[in-house]
Amino acid sequence: MFDFTLTKQKNAQPLLKEIISQSNGTQAFLQNVLEYFVNTYSVVKGSIFIYDNVTREFTQKAAYGFPMFPKARIILKIGEGIIGRSLAERRTIYTESAASMRGYIRHHNFPDDDTQTYLAVPLLQGKERVGAILLLRPTGEPFLAEEISSIRENANDVVSAIQNASALISIESAKRDIEKGMRPLEITGELSYRGSSVSHGWGIGVAHIFARKYSRLTSAQLSTAKTVRSIDEAIELVEKKLKESTEALNERLPEAASLIFESSAMIMRDDNFLGKIKALISDKDYSTPKAIVEVGNEFIKLFEASEDEYMQEKARDVEDLTLQLLEAVSEETPEYSILTRPHIIIADKLLPSDILRIAQGNVKGIALIAGGATAHVSLLVRSLDIPTIIVKELDLLRIPNGQEIIIDCANDYLYVNPSEERRYNFELRSQAQKLDESNITANNPANETVTLDGERITLMANINLIADVQNARKANFDGIGLYRTEFPFIMRQSLPTEAEQVKIYTRLIQEANGKPVTFRTLDAGGDKVLPYLYKTKEENPAMGLRSMRFTLRYTNIMDQQLRAILRAIQYTGCKNASIMFPMISSVEEMIAAKERLWGCVDSIQAELGDKELIIPNIGTMVEIPAILAVLDKIAEESDFFSIGTNDLIQYTLGVDRTNDSVASYYLPHHPAILRSLKTIADVAKSKGVHVSVCGEMGRDPRYIPFFIGIGLRCFSIEAIQITRARELISRFTIKQCEEYANDLLSLSLTSEIENRIDEFTDKIFSN
Repeated sequence: MFDFTLTKQKNAQPLLKEIISQSNGTQAFLQNVLEYFVNTYSVVKGSIFIYDNVTREFTQKAAYGFPMFPKARIILKIGEGIIGRSLAERRTIYTESAASMRGYIRHHNFPDDDTQTYLAVPLLQGKERVGAILLLRPTGEPFLAEEISSIRENANDVVSAIQNASALISIESAKRDIEKGMRPLEITGELSYRGSSVSHGWGIGVAHIFARKYSRLTSAQLSTAKTVRSIDEAIELVEKKLKESTEALNERLPEAASLIFESSAMIMRDDNFLGKIKALISDKDYSTPKAIVEVGNEFIKLFEASEDEYMQEKARDVEDLTLQLLEAVSEETPEYSILTRPHIIIADKLLPSDILRIAQGNVKGIALIAGGATAHVSLLVRSLDIPTIIVKELDLLRIPNGQEIIIDCANDYLYVNPSEERRYNFELRSQAQKLDESNITANNPANETVTLDGERITLMANINLIADVQNARKANFDGIGLYRTEFPFIMRQSLPTEAEQVKIYTRLIQEANGKPVTFRTLDAGGDKVLPYLYKTKEENPAMGLRSMRFTLRYTNIMDQQLRAILRAIQYTGCKNASIMFPMISSVEEMIAAKERLWGCVDSIQAELGDKELIIPNIGTMVEIPAILAVLDKIAEESDFFSIGTNDLIQYTLGVDRTNDSVASYYLPHHPAILRSLKTIADVAKSKGVHVSVCGEMGRDPRYIPFFIGIGLRCFSIEAIQITRARELISRFTIKQCEEYANDLLSLSLTSEIENRIDEFTDKIFSN
């Protein structure tokens, strides 16, 4: 450690070379730099944070005066906390009462109750963010203006060296992660991790690691396995299992069908794959398991090296196939037999195809480690009713397979090796939840949705997968207000044919059992990219070639889907089906979409001859702010409107809803949003156009009464939310909702709107 008994200096440069020369490694260098500031400026606590431009997170890399460091560290998104604001705004922030500052966060492992004098100094290389220094003094002991100026000057002097240290730490960290990834985590008691929930519910089961970063296929582990079948016998056995799995999955998830496993069968019979395995067995005298592992790893590396995401996904197919072949040739059962027990999947990343494979087992929950969940993965786990949580802690990948885990999505926590008390409390909660649901049903045996004064409200279901309809039926849904047709595209590794789409859409109508069905045409792009269709990476996909823009450019895909929907309607004789077009931004776009539809109607009519063709209702997704100015004209081209609040908020406020760093700007209660919704409701009423809401706002208890207050009487929400929404709606009258909506619309400050929402919500739920 550096000797700080030297005379205190107000300039860091003379000491910088000595600090570097006497520091044993980059971590020691950062600690020495921090202690230089601590000693020079007489502070009692401090930290150095390093910024990661890729993750947009900054991590505490050095600390003084906090005993929990380095066992615990602070990791923040840019903009979080006082230090995060300093870095985000690229300015020094000073306060003598930190807890009163906007955005202040108290970290229980880093107590600061007696050290509320904060000085946060950003470390900048030009405009590039490198990190930040945080210095704390006891409450009541201020920094003088000349001290702050000196600290900023010295921070500028060390920023280049800290930037170099940051790069070296990244390399060292990557090496440690790989090394740590090979060692199981030592668990002596209960461990708890805070996360961010993707779906609902809770689950308990044993851990099963599903990591992409560390290959589980090693020749050393499996080369000695006893061979009980030849490679040809193993292939026949695996093909039989693939067929059985496909049939079972097709019954549960017809959107997936056999194409998910088709590539596995093709790879298995490929001359390069099978030929290389046989060559290693015969020419090099490899054992069959060792030959399978060798060739499997070779193919995995080839696919992973591709820059094409679609090709990278093939690596997972090869890994799955290799593991199945190993099971088939050897009498030893690998760790994957754990999947027959209730289990929690832990993964660094999951693709939709991974979710489908997982869903076939006895999965009780999923913990994702990095990056978050894509939109289609999020919707998929909700549809399959799999509790899923994101926990940004790589150590979870080192949890031994078989270790008991509880996922609690309601409170955003994951527990490893839970205590008996924890398990008991979860069992009680499960029983209480079932009793609560039973009481709700008992209080409304007819399962009708009416307000307190008897007004009928329609509750439709948003459907991602046909499997969702079962939950919707249990909740006594009024129909399907939104079927996301992109899922048959997302689930596959190539474009579904028209015939395959007809089967899926026909099945959906049949499952609806005579109730209305609304098909949204392909809404691909943005955060729902189909890698086999999108070959060019866009700088800003949310604003790019997505949704209706994409299908109007590739009209062959659009026409194929429209014909498939029309055929399904004719086959089932469904007279209450609808088609709606997403992301319409102009009257011309709506007219162009309808022209494609009428062309498909003509072609189907020609096939039917004299038989009467059933024409569906045609609707517009209102989600692009531009069409509000011409909504009266859009209404003339539409039988109905469906408000997509997610994109309406995103585009109105200029906020990427998938970007955590600007999440605080995504405000459904922003006055511009509330007034836009009122405009839509008023235009729909004046033009006699039916209107419903299908975005996430429509299932939020804070906004349901607002929508009713502005005149909406139809909601399309997730099936799992219908029962709760019905119970909520029974608590208020139309007059209460109208007064509430008028109050919110009269306010211009989001803080005032928040207060009014809280008041109304408290009143409703306190009854």
